Amino acid sequence: MASDTATAKAETRQRRRFWPGSRLGQLILVLNLLGLTILIAGALILNEMRRGLLEARFDSLRTQADLFASVLDQAATRGSPEPALNAEYAKEIIELLFTPPTERARLFDAKGHLLADTDILRDRVHVRPLPPARRRGSFSLGMLDKDASSDLGTVTRAETELQREIAKALKGDTVGDIRIAQSGDRVVSVSMPVKRVEAVVGVLTLEVGDVDKIIAAQRRALAPFILVAIGVSLLSSFLLTWLVARPVLRLARAADSVRLSRSRAISLPDIAARKDELGDLARSLQAMTDTLSDRMDAIERFAADVAHEIRNPLTSIRSAVETLDLVTDPAARQRLFGILKQDVGRLDRLITDISNASRLDAEL
Repeated sequence: MASDTATAKAETRQRRRFWPGSRLGQLILVLNLLGLTILIAGALILNEMRRGLLEARFDSLRTQADLFASVLDQAATRGSPEPALNAEYAKEIIELLFTPPTERARLFDAKGHLLADTDILRDRVHVRPLPPARRRGSFSLGMLDKDASSDLGTVTRAETELQREIAKALKGDTVGDIRIAQSGDRVVSVSMPVKRVEAVVGVLTLEVGDVDKIIAAQRRALAPFILVAIGVSLLSSFLLTWLVARPVLRLARAADSVRLSRSRAISLPDIAARKDELGDLARSLQAMTDTLSDRMDAIERFAADVAHEIRNPLTSIRSAVETLDLVTDPAARQRLFGILKQDVGRLDRLITDISNASRLDAEL
């Protein structure tokens, strides 16, 4: 009956401590999700910041391009014999118009041919860092061809994306996009059609190459979130070690102590008082070792009782055997033989009772 009650309690506790209601499970889940939540929140916040910065950059370029296109429309276009762009006036206007050093303005005619470029007008030279120096003897023409083909691929890709953007603008739409420049850097670009009334006579392209700086700033801004997430992970690891690993180690040492017979039962009140799975485990181990200790005490008492019950008939048998050699009277010897038979039968019944009791206990 007691065993059935203990089993029912254990099953109830197991159902109650299954993962959705598990205190340790909830703790581990919360601690693991905390660092991930910080990283996700930081990434989302910084993504919104980057999007806002890029949108602000696009709006600034659109406003500036709209102003430049209006000036070019008024001063550098003609309507007869057909709408067209005056290339010389357009170059002078592009040269006179103020553009920040970080920006680049280019003007294309209705066929997509380049008419003016502020980088050329300013004699700006694009500077790129040299590749890392190679060890002596490691240079080969194959490496040179590989580098040249890589640069050529970047230039080709940049020209393709620029021509695609210009083609869209020549259809009368203002195009804004992030694309690759010839230097390999990403630029924010806005291409706006220059119109004479409704006819598109050219395309003005403004671009600024600080996208990589914005992304680098975003990555630097993400560093505190990463550090906080690492700190939270370290703290969660410490808490899990303190709350889970150390108590489990203490339970293991207590179990070893019981196994090595230095104690009869596990007694860890501070762990048993916990309201989680480790508390359940400590209480279960404590109850188990208490039951085993009671069982060992019962076995010891049973062994003492058996020894006492066996000692009495053995003493009687010993006395009868020792006296048998000294008695010559047939009647007295017959009485001693009767005592021996009685004591032997008593031992047989006692051993049978012990065997039946052991078998019944094993069955229970």
